[in-house]
Amino acid sequence: MTTRRSFLAASTAAAAGAFISKGASAADVATTQLPAKWDAETDVLVAGSGIAGMSAAISALDKGAKVLVMEKGKNYGGCAIINGGIIALGGGTRTQKEHGVEDSPEKLYKKLTNPAHHEYRKNTPELVKKYSEWCPGTQVWLEEHGVKFLPTFTRPGKYDSQHHESYHHIWWKDSGEGGRKPQPTGGFMTGRGIMMPYYEYFTGKGGQIFLEHKVLDVYVNDQGAVIGAKVQKPDGSIMNVKANKGVVLAGGSWKANPELRRLTDPRFTENMISTGYPFVAPDGSAILAGMRAGGMYVGDRCEDTPHLRRKFGTAHYGFPKGSKYGAPGLGISGPRWAEVIFTNKSGDRFVKELDKANLGGYTFYDAALAQPEQFLWTVFDDATAKKYHWDTKAPTCEEGYAFTAPTIAELAKLTNQPNLEQTVARYNGFVDAKKDDDFDKPAESLTKKIEQGPFHAVRLVLCVHNLTGGLAINDNAQVLGQDMKPIKGLYAAGETAGGLYVGNGMPRAIMPGRWAGEHAAAN
Repeated sequence: MTTRRSFLAASTAAAAGAFISKGASAADVATTQLPAKWDAETDVLVAGSGIAGMSAAISALDKGAKVLVMEKGKNYGGCAIINGGIIALGGGTRTQKEHGVEDSPEKLYKKLTNPAHHEYRKNTPELVKKYSEWCPGTQVWLEEHGVKFLPTFTRPGKYDSQHHESYHHIWWKDSGEGGRKPQPTGGFMTGRGIMMPYYEYFTGKGGQIFLEHKVLDVYVNDQGAVIGAKVQKPDGSIMNVKANKGVVLAGGSWKANPELRRLTDPRFTENMISTGYPFVAPDGSAILAGMRAGGMYVGDRCEDTPHLRRKFGTAHYGFPKGSKYGAPGLGISGPRWAEVIFTNKSGDRFVKELDKANLGGYTFYDAALAQPEQFLWTVFDDATAKKYHWDTKAPTCEEGYAFTAPTIAELAKLTNQPNLEQTVARYNGFVDAKKDDDFDKPAESLTKKIEQGPFHAVRLVLCVHNLTGGLAINDNAQVLGQDMKPIKGLYAAGETAGGLYVGNGMPRAIMPGRWAGEHAAAN
């Protein structure tokens, strides 16, 4: 029987063909042919063990549902488990009150729908409304599930140039593989402080997590409802899982897929890295599964701040010294940009070295992304390196991403930047004159010539970070079909869902994850 819902699902699946990456086949679109038998059965199946997926899993578990989590990668925890442990909660949390910050759900809603804010003004109002109502109590909810908050707090604009919100800080006893900041009383500020309590709580209550189990597709019955998923096991074989109450798609964005991420921005080429890689590599498979089931896609509504990051001297993002996943690189940000220059592969400057979001109608990233092959350098002298304790050797920087030479001429030859010697001489003249004729770097930032050898060049690597496009959802995190009505049994959260950006990845994953888990369990 063909219903209107199943017809629309087939139509959307056909339209999704343009989104399907290499390696997909026509068989991947056929979600309505149910398996002859189910290999496993659960109430709620979750695709993804990151913060969105685990928030959904725990919420469903708390409502009495049996839950299985399928993680396509080798590692549990997604990007959250390796992040730096900052979370932009608002609306009047306990920590906000302790630090004298006046906030409320009404103020938070007004902020996140501010027509003057170039990203928040594009949020879906009904999602923001429920988010703002749930946000203040989320600190307590997290604590009820084992999360511990540090007493410290970052006010807006005080973290760094890439993070503009106020942030609560998360604590955990050990550091793991990702971002971490040692605490004077012991332990670390790290995203592990959410994901490890989640893991202990979920598995302690009987929840199961399967690593290297990728949700390839969801099954849709002849009424258009999602009733299970096709899962690829580590050996390549297929496991068909029946989900009596729902499937939650929380496998992240497609930031690690060089083909699909160009749909977000054609400048996001294969020359860039994705943050978290290779620990985690969101490939867009969860979004595609939802589209094949009839889900609509919400275009990305954000700009450079969430989308992009930059690293210096490393091709990996957020890993500490000694990590098998990559080196940390150098902390080149803020006023330190006054003492460096950025060059392209020819050795030419391409932007004013001023660490601000707006450089006069364009951004640093606009200039950087336009350079040939997006192959960039940061050049500075040894006085600057010593001043900021920049170690250009391993394990701080990666082999092939940092070079040192006694003269600029030798550094130019070593890094194959033919114009570097001329560029440095010209820049030093601008410092003497306190006037940058090429890019109008402010006089107050023209403070340091590049003149004291040895000289250093470290690769400036561009990273795809947070994407905000994804499956269209309502305020129960139900995926919406072409008729803009919920597809029964199908949910999405985190970067798999679109329509909600709040300045930080974790809370926009937690809240829709909770909505999905609770609603699915009550289905």
